[in-house]
Amino acid sequence: MHFSNKIFAFILFKVLLSVGLSTKADNTAILIATGEYPPWTSQQIKKNGFVNHVISEAFMRQGYKVDYIYLPWARSYADTESGKYAALSYWACTEKVQPTFYCSDYMHKEAYVFFHEKTLPFPNWESLSDLTGLRIGATRSYTYTKEFWNAYEDRSLNIIINNDDNISFNMLVRGRLDTIIVSSITGSMILNKQFPPEIIQNITFNDRPLVENTAHLLLPKKIKSSLELLKAFNTGLAEIKQDGTYDKYMNDLIMGKY
Repeated sequence: MHFSNKIFAFILFKVLLSVGLSTKADNTAILIATGEYPPWTSQQIKKNGFVNHVISEAFMRQGYKVDYIYLPWARSYADTESGKYAALSYWACTEKVQPTFYCSDYMHKEAYVFFHEKTLPFPNWESLSDLTGLRIGATRSYTYTKEFWNAYEDRSLNIIINNDDNISFNMLVRGRLDTIIVSSITGSMILNKQFPPEIIQNITFNDRPLVENTAHLLLPKKIKSSLELLKAFNTGLAEIKQDGTYDKYMNDLIMGKY
């Protein structure tokens, strides 16, 4: 009888421990900084956009509930780097971010291309210097490439910085810019949502990308729990890629459902 009581107590301890751990995981809420960049991230569209949908699902598989705070991109970066938020959705894993952030496994790849009016004789460019003389629209705090930002700093290219891609597109259709650098999918969505067919049919983009970036969740090294959170996210991301959930989300993206 005494031996049975020990067994019962041991089993009860394991059950309570299991329940306690489960409750803790189920109730763990994290706040992630992000910004407006449809269809990847946006509070105006389905599931906060493709990237945030992937992030929420990956964390949910690991027992975390995600909330998002939408900020200008530069502020979302700085505030997350300082440890104010659990993670940043989303960024390229460049040399600049690596000293202060952990980078997750990549969520997708995106090509940044030059949109322009079809009537513009856009150069068959090989290097950025081939774009000299063009008024180029770009968005503040986007990654692009080091060479691109150097060309902005030294004024070797006429790059006009705006707060978001929508402003750049409006300047393009009004003739105040010659070209703008935007993700091909994002640019196509902005055109289809905000402009009439007679304008859309006059806009195209150059096939040569400036860069193809991989998209990552960034977690601040300043927060001690970031490595644990990183492991949980990567595990959840691998799971949704393996079971077909990720492919479904990607198909929804291509079909314009975000």
